Amino acid sequence: MKRLLFKLASYYPCVYSFFCYHRKRKRREEFEKKILFFYQTGSNPELNPKKVKNIVKGVFELRGARKVMRYLIPLMDDQYIKRSVQAEGLGYLDKVLEKKQGAVLMAGHIGIPHFAFNALRTMGYDVVLLSGVTPKEPRHPAYRYYDTQDKTIFVNDPSFSKVYKKRIIETLEAGKIIYYDADAGEGRMKEPLSFLDREMNFPTGMIHLARQAKAAVVPFIHLYRKGKITLILKKPIDHDWAEGEGEYRRIVAEFAKLLEFHILKHPEQYMGIYGPTVLDDYFSSHVKNAVNPIR
Repeated sequence: MKRLLFKLASYYPCVYSFFCYHRKRKRREEFEKKILFFYQTGSNPELNPKKVKNIVKGVFELRGARKVMRYLIPLMDDQYIKRSVQAEGLGYLDKVLEKKQGAVLMAGHIGIPHFAFNALRTMGYDVVLLSGVTPKEPRHPAYRYYDTQDKTIFVNDPSFSKVYKKRIIETLEAGKIIYYDADAGEGRMKEPLSFLDREMNFPTGMIHLARQAKAAVVPFIHLYRKGKITLILKKPIDHDWAEGEGEYRRIVAEFAKLLEFHILKHPEQYMGIYGPTVLDDYFSSHVKNAVNPIR
């Protein structure tokens, strides 16, 4: 029964994408502008109208998948993992945890994040989400996933900054895993980096806290295609904090380069094209009306 539900749910994003592409003209044109501006770079071949159309439809498909994911996540089990999840590099994370060391999963708005870190949870990893949005408990929590207080650190209220920073450090010092989006547009501490041939400001606050807790920083890329999840974990890039604060820029730059590689390889997978990310911040402040959409 579960398998049938996942199969049926995998068709919904395609239907959603079709109708959104043809009916949500303003949003479609917004995506086209961003795609032409950011993805048509010196390191990327010229985009033709058909390619742009496929990317836009892919982004809409991800949005459709997000609408059904909260009903599917509670159904995840070992059989689903074996059938639908491909994981690469879990050994890197295992080695960190074997040392009783905390781990920061440095991820981005690519694929479906909630599917990714909940797949890890189903596989037995104690993952705590760093989130800027506090959701309301649904009417039927047993059937609809939501981010609970015990597995989530909510950081949307500045007045509680000391509280959540303390919890982050304590969580990492306890040898647990924290997942966060390293390409988020929020954050007071930022580092200007080259990303998709532009200079964008990446937040570094979580890196500061990781160093305080002596936690490992593990790059994490996740993709979602037609109901299948791919998890890609890389070797820790903190270098045991050998150079202290001097590692911050290098760490963020290495991750930005990795994320850029996968965005250019799978542009339809980057839902950060519509925010809230460093890319969306840059577009809003610099080039909102700079590029004409494809007709």
